[in-house]
Amino acid sequence: MLRGRLSPVSHRLMLSVVLGLGASAGWANPAQDRLTAMPEVERSEALAVFVESGGHSCRTVARTFFQGEDAKGNVFWDVECAGGESYVVVIKNDVPGSTRVMSCRRLRAVAGADCFKKLE
Repeated sequence: MLRGRLSPVSHRLMLSVVLGLGASAGWANPAQDRLTAMPEVERSEALAVFVESGGHSCRTVARTFFQGEDAKGNVFWDVECAGGESYVVVIKNDVPGSTRVMSCRRLRAVAGADCFKKLE
């Protein structure tokens, strides 16, 4: 569980580590490779950074869930923040590992999909 808020320096460092800024793109999805190699606490912190970078508040992560990968190699991680708000973080299969964050409520409304369920 993530406690507290990362400093601006820690925030930028975490994004750099996960997204591999400046690294070569030799893997299918390097950001995903880095996330899966992290211990759970670090992965939770990294996903919280993505959520907050998307303009949402997530001071404490209660749980994370890997939904899966689509045909294009984009990966989907779900993040439940303390207080109950949940988000899906999409990490695109591109050189910088671009991300998109959407609340699970919005995902349900626009796509009819649910968070915390494996992709089919």
